Amino acid sequence: MMGQSLKKRFFLKNLALFLILLLIPLIVYGASSIMLTQNELKNNIDTNSASILKQTKETIELVLNEIDQLSLVYDANADIGFEMDAILQSNSATYERNAVTKVIKGFMNADPSARPYIYSIYVYYDSAGSRFFSSSEGIANLNQVSDNAWYASYRKQERNKTFWTEAREIKRASFDEKPFQIMTIYHRMSSRNGVIVLNILPNYIENILTSTTPLADQSLLIMNADDQVIFQNSNTALLQDIDLNRISQSPLDFFTMTFASGSYIISKHESDRYGWKYFSIVPHHTLYEFPSKLGKLMLMLLAAAYVIGLGLAYFITRRNYRQISRIVRILDLAENGGPFPQMTTRVKDEYGYIINNILKTFIEHSFLKIALSEKKFRMKAMELTALQAQINPHFLFNTLRTIYWKSYALSGKRNEVSDMIENLSDLLDYSLSKPEERVTLEEEIRRTISYTDIQQIRYKDQFDLVWDIDDDVNRYTVIKLILQPIIENSIYHGIREKEGKSLIKVKAFAVNERLHISIIDNGAGIAPQNMKIIREKLKDSEEDSEHIGLFNTDKRLKLNYGEEYGLQIRSKPGWGTAVSMVIPSTAGLVPLDK
Repeated sequence: MMGQSLKKRFFLKNLALFLILLLIPLIVYGASSIMLTQNELKNNIDTNSASILKQTKETIELVLNEIDQLSLVYDANADIGFEMDAILQSNSATYERNAVTKVIKGFMNADPSARPYIYSIYVYYDSAGSRFFSSSEGIANLNQVSDNAWYASYRKQERNKTFWTEAREIKRASFDEKPFQIMTIYHRMSSRNGVIVLNILPNYIENILTSTTPLADQSLLIMNADDQVIFQNSNTALLQDIDLNRISQSPLDFFTMTFASGSYIISKHESDRYGWKYFSIVPHHTLYEFPSKLGKLMLMLLAAAYVIGLGLAYFITRRNYRQISRIVRILDLAENGGPFPQMTTRVKDEYGYIINNILKTFIEHSFLKIALSEKKFRMKAMELTALQAQINPHFLFNTLRTIYWKSYALSGKRNEVSDMIENLSDLLDYSLSKPEERVTLEEEIRRTISYTDIQQIRYKDQFDLVWDIDDDVNRYTVIKLILQPIIENSIYHGIREKEGKSLIKVKAFAVNERLHISIIDNGAGIAPQNMKIIREKLKDSEEDSEHIGLFNTDKRLKLNYGEEYGLQIRSKPGWGTAVSMVIPSTAGLVPLDK
């Protein structure tokens, strides 16, 4: 009876020990992971949503700025405004009037033709009565066109209101059964009584909203100054479940609201100029789906740890109790003078060592064994280090050459794969062999062409490359890899972000024995605020993970030629980017024949 009680106490003690060792660290780790994950998700959501809304505002305000351009032409330009007003007021048609009218119509139609998001443009002067200029029809009459609701909106607005927007439904013709949505921007003229009307297709803006949402259930909404939803992404069902007035009236930029359909995390960003509000709305369950899965996984691990602890406690208790019982029995026999049981020569555990009195021998033997294993490990590590020291970057170069001949053999001729491998091998060999060595500009250009050939295959001739190099600078010496990183930056941050085919131009010429090099592209360009950040980081020699090639090249130029010889960057969104550098002859830049 006493033996069973002792065995039970051993079991409970071992079980508690194993549960403490297994469950407590797992619980602490799981709980802290869930809390840290939730906090990190919340912070990331706040940061990412604010970034998305800010980016969306900047993109859309580029579209809204079209009205400023129209104002400069039809309002600020007194000659054009006077001529258009005179044409609208005149009832007579002369050859000169008709010619001017065609020119104005063509000029107005240029913007909708060049910009897919513009549906139409109207220019109306109060003095013209019911007549106005339309980008699609030329001179039109309010009484004869299907879209004339804008005129009523213009008339009901206060005179001191110069800018407003509204979502409208219009028909292309009076016989159309189904209208379609447009967003209308109004700009009251300042030089004369009238209004400029810009009709925007919402599909273009909504495609921008859809493409910028990283989460499947994330909704982006844009409301005008009258709290009217003018743009939204494809998640239209959300508007039926939430109260937009409550969201719009909240003074916070990041908050959580609960509606009948559930809780939502909401980010808000406002436009100071247009009075628009940009909202990001994400269901609470979507954002915390991963922590929920992590919690379920932790519960499963806890259950598994409990089962494992139970099994280990039972096994160890059974084994230890048997050995202790054997030691007690031997001691009882020794006390009573009974014969000892035959001892085993093979020891299995610590109880056997105690029984056979060889614990000291075991410790010494274990120490020698560990020392020998450590010595063998060090020898193996030294051998491995020696072998690794024999491996050099030329192994990768030779492997690429082998792959090149294999790809050549498979097709029996040169192909895009073999060309790309050959260009990559050439570029790798160039960058690895004597990186401190200076080369001629002609050699630098030739190696850079190997890189651009790879990129043109990769991007399916998405861009053209023009080399405008003066003959007298081809033999000037430069440090390696000053062109490839800049061209790579143009492709990844300018050309790739722009639709259609683009152009990269590389110019090089010498002035007063100084080499001037420029890399110019007509890609997407860099926003002014981003350009300011890049210039500050270049000035302070900071690194940037997005433009690592740009910053690395700037650093190498300054290290080789002096702090004043870094990169100069100019950029304009929508026009492109130009990166230029000047290399002095005093730093070794001289013609080879001198």
